[in-house]
Amino acid sequence: MSQKSEPSNLGRPRICSIADALEVVGERWSLLVLREISFGVHRFKDIQVNTGAPRETLALRLRKLEEAGVI
Repeated sequence: MSQKSEPSNLGRPRICSIADALEVVGERWSLLVLREISFGVHRFKDIQVNTGAPRETLALRLRKLEEAGVI
């Protein structure tokens, strides 16, 4: 017997861990930074060269990933 689940958020966006994760890593530069770190690249300049990210953008993304506890 199948039960149809009723939404509990009543007119509000659904709470979703996937959406929360995308807020942190679902952006081009953030994903490229994570790629570089996973390849063992840890120096700012090397990450910048390998991703092509502008300096200020890269600094902001690294800060955001650090604050979120991803790196």
